Formats: sequence, structure tokens, C-alpha cells
Amino acid sequence: MTAAWQAGLVYFEAGYFWECHEVLEAVWMQAPQGSAEREMTQALIQLANARLKLLMGRPNATRRLCDIVEAHLENCVPAESVLGLSVGVMRAWVGDTRSDIAL
Repeated sequence: MTAAWQAGLVYFEAGYFWECHEVLEAVWMQAPQGSAEREMTQALIQLANARLKLLMGRPNATRRLCDIVEAHLENCVPAESVLGLSVGVMRAWVGDTRSDIAL
């Protein structure tokens, strides 16, 4: 777990989705190809993007990005946690994002 990963997660949890995406891009580029770390990083980047699209009032883009996040999370299984972030928590965040589309 790097300082950049931790910063990206803090940005995400604070609702700074663009900043989260920008910081995590460097983490993703350094993660080994095909690794659970790369998949989890990409999942969080895309979830930040989905949340940003939600704020922009773009429900179709939000749904499409949530689908992409779920595909990346499938590639993290059977790990329960990657880089200290639970796959279950990520799935819950995707569910919350999907639920917020209707609001």
C-alpha cells in the first residue's frame, strides 16, 4: 500500500472523485499487469468516475461504469481484500452508487 493509494482512497471517501482518479492513475500504471492490485486500483478509478458522472447527472454513464467496476472486482476474487480495501466494501459502494441513480 503506497502513500498515493492512501491519498486516492481519502479523496474518494471525501467526494473528490476527479482528484482520486488523477492520483490513482500513477498507482495503476505501476501495478503489475494482471495483478489483483492493478484490478482493484482500476476498479476504484472507475468507481470514482461513476460517482463523478452521477454528480453530473449522467445516469447511463454511471451504470456503464458500475458494470466495469464489477468486472474488475471479479478479477480480484478470491481475495477478500486488496491493498487493504475489502472487495465487499467496494461492491457495497457500487450498490450505493447504483441506488443513488434513481434519486
